[in-house]
Amino acid sequence: MSIEIWITIIVFFLTMIVIFWRPRGLNEAWPAAIGAGIILITGLVSKPDVMDIISKIGGASITILATIVMAVILESFGFFHWAAAKLANLAKGSGHRLYWYIQLLCFLMTLLFNNDGSILITTPILILLLRNLQLKPHQQIPYLLSGALIATASSAPIGVSNIVNLIALNIVHMTLYMHTAMMFVPATLGLLFMSWLMYTVLKKKLPSVKRKKFC
Repeated sequence: MSIEIWITIIVFFLTMIVIFWRPRGLNEAWPAAIGAGIILITGLVSKPDVMDIISKIGGASITILATIVMAVILESFGFFHWAAAKLANLAKGSGHRLYWYIQLLCFLMTLLFNNDGSILITTPILILLLRNLQLKPHQQIPYLLSGALIATASSAPIGVSNIVNLIALNIVHMTLYMHTAMMFVPATLGLLFMSWLMYTVLKKKLPSVKRKKFC
């Protein structure tokens, strides 16, 4: 292998190690930015390649950044706390009812925004909800796991609900209409089956939840 390939491999693995290690709580953005800077400075990626990459993922990147900003704004005026309180009231002490409301919330968030936005928005809601209901860590797993899976899988029927889909469709020159026409029915059936299968597996582990004032 050429020296350029070796440098690329070394920079990649060093960057990933620092990202996962995070010495002294280092923000993962720093090693990622430094690694990218080294690749650019050494000329391992040409300017035309950089511009081509930007043209393909620029829109998706802006979407992710906008979603993060939106999540911060929602948190600032108490939306997460309000949504968690609503879910607690709707559950009416039933762990099974809570399970299906969480599934519905994750599905709608992905449908309205995208799978990344759904995770960003629903995760703090679920954490607030489950902590307030005083569920033990092992009792929280069915709700968190099923919610995350539904939030991710719900992006399959409609291409716009998944950032990766947008990038891939741009590369292969496929429209969102073509993707939806091919994927909507099978992906929706798969989503319904997965939701039912998870409930079948987890229903015996779903606890009853205490009905108390949300704080």
